[in-house]
Amino acid sequence: MQNLKDQNKFTLAALTGSPLLILFVLEVGISDAKSAIDYAATAGLVVLAVALLVLLSDIIPQSLKNKIVFLRLWNELPGHRCDKLCFADPRLEKSELQTTWQHVFGGEICDGERNSLWYRHIYKPVMDEPQVQSAHLKFLLYRDVTSSSLIILSMLIVWSVSGMQLPYLGTIHPWAIGIEATFLLFALICAQTYGKRLVVNATAIRTAT
Repeated sequence: MQNLKDQNKFTLAALTGSPLLILFVLEVGISDAKSAIDYAATAGLVVLAVALLVLLSDIIPQSLKNKIVFLRLWNELPGHRCDKLCFADPRLEKSELQTTWQHVFGGEICDGERNSLWYRHIYKPVMDEPQVQSAHLKFLLYRDVTSSSLIILSMLIVWSVSGMQLPYLGTIHPWAIGIEATFLLFALICAQTYGKRLVVNATAIRTAT
């Protein structure tokens, strides 16, 4: 998993930095009254913020990021609901899944155990397949973008409520929170989509082997 996360570092920085760059333009603006020092200082703050957020993506516990993405306190990973996700996919037959992997898709399995069973018997044998790796890579990427965006949004809300005037930035732009909230929602939806796709893709490939 760490290798997959390492592949995401540049893309994570780019996606996290995109809304910050928009906010940078909104805050600083284009004006003859602004000096090159003002622009350089603000751009430096953006680069520093992006670097710190990328570092934080490795520090924040995976379980917390999963809870944020799937909006659940317990059994948050989609593997806990692999039965419902796979039964709804037209490529997969419910009866075949329950017959072949009764210990994974059986109705008597509790949600708390289902993810580990799915991981061991379905995911691990096909984890190196391109379709599975692609969904996993994108899930990890958007999960990290979601957690980073939530941090940024929280800081913007504090900035707005406190009415602080920051050096080179002044007061918060009225569009800032809306822009970051929209970006956070987009990242969260993508993370959820690719997390569920990972479960279904791995199961579909496993049934074909």
